[in-house]
Amino acid sequence: MARFVLIHGSWLGAWCWREILPRLAARGHEAVAPDLPGHGDDRTPPESVTFQDYVDRTLAAVHASPDAPILVGHSMGGAIIRQAAGLAPDRIRAVVSIAALLPAPGATMLSFVEGFDPDYLAQILWAPDGRTARLSLEGVSQFLCPGCPAPVIESVFPLLTPEPVAPYETPIFSKDSNAVNYYIECLQDRIVPIGLQRTMHADVPIDRVYSLASGHAPHLSIPDQLAFVLQEIAARS
Repeated sequence: MARFVLIHGSWLGAWCWREILPRLAARGHEAVAPDLPGHGDDRTPPESVTFQDYVDRTLAAVHASPDAPILVGHSMGGAIIRQAAGLAPDRIRAVVSIAALLPAPGATMLSFVEGFDPDYLAQILWAPDGRTARLSLEGVSQFLCPGCPAPVIESVFPLLTPEPVAPYETPIFSKDSNAVNYYIECLQDRIVPIGLQRTMHADVPIDRVYSLASGHAPHLSIPDQLAFVLQEIAARS
């Protein structure tokens, strides 16, 4: 049995793991999926959220686990879990990054925006003050969750929250941890294209790379395949 802590990406919340949690439980694992500040059911004003707030919420879930968990981060969550793992190097069993942003030391997540699909960027709706952003319905159907059935897209869109900009502007200094590192590529990703994914994970210590024929959110579009990979990682770690 393994314990998992699942960290979501931009606009999402703990709810985005709703298809993964029961699949992990059916395989004998335990998993928790916290809402990051300003996301899901967390009512922190998004304008006030910092990158450190994300890391602190993640570390709280790690330290609440009786055993060292496997820390999983999707997209933006990849940067968060690497930072958290470096701050708790002996408390993490493995780090799993899914189509994740992995800034080099001192870089920001915002530095990757120029590598995103321009058509995707056109679906981002900015607040008047420029400090938060939302994703359009077309952005969900064409970029976040391509291939998802219409009912899934219709259920996802109302749950999205504004994304704070400040965490994307924060220079990140990830420390080394003792955990095994995995990266799960999403080959059909139109938000973080596969070329960008490979550039990022080539520059950090990754012990094994898995590839899924999926868009940006395999936990929503192909949960069986993602759960299978997570099961294999649990068996290897």
